[in-house]
Amino acid sequence: MGSGAKVAGAGVAAALLALVLGLVTLAGGAGSSAAAQGAAAVSVLGQLQQDECVATGQASNAETVVAAADALGAGGKGAQIALMTAYTESGLNNLGPESGNDGSLGLFQQRAAAGWGTGAQEQDPTDASGMFIEHLLAVANWQSIPPWVAAQDVQNSAFSGVPSAANGGSAVLGGNYEANWALAGTFLTAITALSDAQGCGGENGAVPAGPASQYGLPTGYTIPSDATPAETLAITYAVSKLGDAYVWGAAGPNAFDCSGLTMMAWAQAGVTLDHYTGDQINEGTPVTGYAAISPGDLVLIPGSDGTLANPGHVGISIGYGLVLSAVDPQQGVIVQTWANFVAGGLSGIRHLG
Repeated sequence: MGSGAKVAGAGVAAALLALVLGLVTLAGGAGSSAAAQGAAAVSVLGQLQQDECVATGQASNAETVVAAADALGAGGKGAQIALMTAYTESGLNNLGPESGNDGSLGLFQQRAAAGWGTGAQEQDPTDASGMFIEHLLAVANWQSIPPWVAAQDVQNSAFSGVPSAANGGSAVLGGNYEANWALAGTFLTAITALSDAQGCGGENGAVPAGPASQYGLPTGYTIPSDATPAETLAITYAVSKLGDAYVWGAAGPNAFDCSGLTMMAWAQAGVTLDHYTGDQINEGTPVTGYAAISPGDLVLIPGSDGTLANPGHVGISIGYGLVLSAVDPQQGVIVQTWANFVAGGLSGIRHLG
């Protein structure tokens, strides 16, 4: 996941922001007014318009929801259902117990008593999004039934189709979610369109080192014999992900962004990294240059949205002058030569383990 602050795709975002202003009357999630929900919508799209790659708060939470849907194979429809639900439940805010609710937590207002995870998981946007998507995928025919009905099957909200005081007399099954379906689609369009336009941690000019059929891994490759056990674990995981998709914000199991892949690779060896290139440049210890590089070292470069001082892309050295990384949405996870990987400059090398 890169850093960087540039305005790209602003025309798309501006048009979507105008559309949001026409949709805010639809926003009326439980426990909040239409005006408050409308303000939340404008906040999300406003951040995306400025720089989708470094969005925070509600916009960042929306991106996490989309990344979870992509990584778990729920596709665009699953992402839109999840966005619709999270927006309805929390306005895409990561709510805690201080919100004065009945024990419901996080983006989706999940509760341990209802079969969700721990409180810590419910308040972790990545975990909460993953739990929602997994429950959605378990709903029979979720792709063919109305999206708000699928959301209701997961959430079991007061909007059961039977009018009551709790649902304001609504006879619409999942009606609270239905009100925000179009708005969720607007969020999804903004996130997917702008992440593609901005690169978000991707790399410019990447060329596979070896055969395309092997995603650049040269024929006969073996992990270097001088790799430590920890380095071997990290590289083995990274190589196993060759050909997987690039999805900004994702960290597996079948899709990654650059820092998500390095984070998960080193997690196999018990080394914890932040899911952010700007932090990974400070992890471990510095390596003076290519002559001192070891298998498994992080290699950081400006990429498509960073600078030499503030890198936006990271890969992992796999030996023999090769670097593996989640490159971009077009190529996914591939192997490049050292020369190709650092052609746009080298921000730093970090040794872990």
